[in-house]
Amino acid sequence: MSDTNGVADKPPRRAPAKAKKAPAKKATKPPAKTPSSSAGAAEPTDEQIRIRAYFIAERRHRLALPGNADSDWLEAKRQLLVEAGPR
Repeated sequence: MSDTNGVADKPPRRAPAKAKKAPAKKATKPPAKTPSSSAGAAEPTDEQIRIRAYFIAERRHRLALPGNADSDWLEAKRQLLVEAGPR
């Protein structure tokens, strides 16, 4: 096949076929660190205590109970330690 000016016609270009992507791997959590046997119960993180103390303070304000931020922090830490239980 040739064009009127002598150049051979090329078949139209097709887009290259896209390779199929492998399904995304699910993220796996690394195994949780276990506290050493001498440590007893794992200490809650400051962030966990902070969040719990916030809700304790909200309840205390709503019910007009006595207390302050320090007592809320200590109560939050106590609750988290009790929930964690002995390990």
